[in-house]
Amino acid sequence: MLYDLIPAARRESGRGLGLGDEAKVFELVMEAAAARRPLGLLLVNIPGFDRFSGIYGTDAAGQIVERLDTILRASAKAQFKENGLIHLGQLGVSQYLLIYAGNGLSQRRMTDRALRLLLDARHRLGQESVRLTGQGLSLEVGCAYLPPEWSESPESDFRRALVKARAVASDLLNQEGLSLLNEFRKLIDEPLVQAVYQPIVDLESGRPLGWEALARGPEGSYFQSPTMMFDFAEEVGSLFRLERACREQAIRGLGGLRPEQKLFVNIHPRTLADPDFRAGQTRKLLRANGLEPANVVFEITERHSIQNFTLFYRTLDHYRSQGFLVAIDDVGTGYSGLSRIANLRPDYIKADMSLVRGIDSNPVQRALLEALVTLADKIGSSVVAEGIETETELTCLAEMGVHYGQGFFLARPANPKPLTDTVIAIRGKRGGEANWKCSIPVRELAEPGPQVHPGAKVRGVKALLDNNPISGVVVVEAGRPVGLVMSHALDRQLGTQYGPALYFDRSVDLLMDRRPLVVDGSQPVEDVAKMAMSRDRFKLYDHIIVTESGRCLGLVSVQKMLDALARVQVEMAKGASPLTGLPGGLTLEREIENHCNGDDPASFIYIDLDHFKAYNDTYGFKSGDAMLRLLAKIAAWAAKRHAGKGHFVGHVGGDDFVVICQPQRAERVCTAVVRCFSRLVKGLYSAEHAAQGYVEAKGRDGRMSRFPLVSVSLGIVDCVGACDLQQIGQRAAETKRWAKSLPGNVWVRDRRRPVSAASPEGQPGVCPPR
Repeated sequence: MLYDLIPAARRESGRGLGLGDEAKVFELVMEAAAARRPLGLLLVNIPGFDRFSGIYGTDAAGQIVERLDTILRASAKAQFKENGLIHLGQLGVSQYLLIYAGNGLSQRRMTDRALRLLLDARHRLGQESVRLTGQGLSLEVGCAYLPPEWSESPESDFRRALVKARAVASDLLNQEGLSLLNEFRKLIDEPLVQAVYQPIVDLESGRPLGWEALARGPEGSYFQSPTMMFDFAEEVGSLFRLERACREQAIRGLGGLRPEQKLFVNIHPRTLADPDFRAGQTRKLLRANGLEPANVVFEITERHSIQNFTLFYRTLDHYRSQGFLVAIDDVGTGYSGLSRIANLRPDYIKADMSLVRGIDSNPVQRALLEALVTLADKIGSSVVAEGIETETELTCLAEMGVHYGQGFFLARPANPKPLTDTVIAIRGKRGGEANWKCSIPVRELAEPGPQVHPGAKVRGVKALLDNNPISGVVVVEAGRPVGLVMSHALDRQLGTQYGPALYFDRSVDLLMDRRPLVVDGSQPVEDVAKMAMSRDRFKLYDHIIVTESGRCLGLVSVQKMLDALARVQVEMAKGASPLTGLPGGLTLEREIENHCNGDDPASFIYIDLDHFKAYNDTYGFKSGDAMLRLLAKIAAWAAKRHAGKGHFVGHVGGDDFVVICQPQRAERVCTAVVRCFSRLVKGLYSAEHAAQGYVEAKGRDGRMSRFPLVSVSLGIVDCVGACDLQQIGQRAAETKRWAKSLPGNVWVRDRRRPVSAASPEGQPGVCPPR
């Protein structure tokens, strides 16, 4: 098998090569003619390349050609495994000729393969062009077939085929008999397109706002990728039909929504002009599936151009008047500016994952996203952050005030729609934050980070950073950190004119930070944060390397440390008890209200001490405080051990506490508190009082009386779904009163129907006194 790969130096020189290495091409043609073998030609061209080069410069143009060369070699060989590639060369600076030989070739097959190559290469080349210039780029692919019946002049046959390939390149999709077209029609008509759903989560409450419907083609087919499916549809003029099929599948397969929840549906701007769309078919389909227009958000991507803005805005206003909502997608990718947001005034602004990735360590991206949130607040919109892949990104976005989030960290797209336990995880994380202390060791925040040796190539480190949701790599030698490579610092070095040529194949120790901040895992977070913020301004947001016995344990970002410190400060400002460290005041009120307004069943355990005043009067306030701290520790321990994820422990004030947990775990929590308190409380009394089982003190009437040792009373009140806060308080008072009427350490449970339902009369259930 022959290969004539034009030398890179000749390609980069920019010289027009006519027919490339014409002598070699002629030799291949003559060989094929002599052997009566067919040939297949593919002609690839970037139209308007000279103008592109004039506008964006020769550097950008050169990178585009280099990228095209790489794409063609990989894609062409992969798609023609059964037919030998015998030539790949340039006809000019932006034109390539590929020649294939083999008995399996035909005109129809060449047309199909040209179309596959066109869609694949144009998509990937367009991504590179947007990255370099902010603008897309067109691509043409033509084809021709030379049958084994050669004429007396094989050279003339070849040149005629080349002329035909050039003609086909400008009109490829009008060729008859495309097998891909038949496959695509079947995809729509049957339909074979499927819908999967990814949740969009409220970053304040942790509840799903709704789900975005994403289209998937048949598994294993050419159209499995939604990008290929929609690119092909647009090329063959079937975009409206495909979007209609996707829309119908998304609505039918959703499985219903609550009135306030949303279905996000991707819409091409030109789809709004689809006659069937405007005739109200979508509205009819919604009602048939129990949905209303207010449940649907049209996602309009920035990637697609709009030809007639006046008509587009007028049509959009028409649908808004019917109750549909609008989101603008891919904001931040460079396809358009803020003017479209200002003109559209969308209900939701979806920030592209390029703004989210590395948000915890990139101050520029953080500033951009904060500006987007500010803009959204001022125009009555909400920001949805796409592509959340790490916990650090999630907490950072929540602290910045981003309204909603979406990404693999929360849930992957699935069918049926995922109801995801991340909702509980987010709420549980917030509920436990009040127990964090500023003095926690930094090792508790450290996350495992990628490690490379000093001799690793810059090329490999760059690929590691680009292909993973990370922003820092530790350079280690014998397990000990010797340097750090941050993505923004590496990009600054490689972003120069000769950066890639100078550094790509050099070892990473040439570019690494040789003096990163390295701390022992036992150091308090606040101390490490102070050291981090006192660094040089260019390294202010670099990660900190955490070690254990000198060996690399992991990385922690400045953002994660500041988030931890900020959470402690916020909780303290909201009324956390300085005595017990448990949240109270506004935090406690908010937590109770969240559970009262939520859908998940919950149990409220109210805890109170009996005869505490007599103990306080006898032993003094200092000892009284010690008893309150003991009860707080016991409640927190019992909840941590028995209540599972998502529990909450709060200090109402004085000797009153509350635990919120899942109903099926409440009795285990209460039993643990009762047993532990009854065993430990005697240690706070003198030996005499502990032995006799009472103290003598003045009662509330001013008379001396005997009071039993302090005991604890717990009352459980259940809540299912949205319930009235006042009714919860009334039930709690009744249950606590019943518990306190019983002697000793005791818990009781209100056995009446949960608060959200009708509450028939009846006595609370009770456990035996302890």
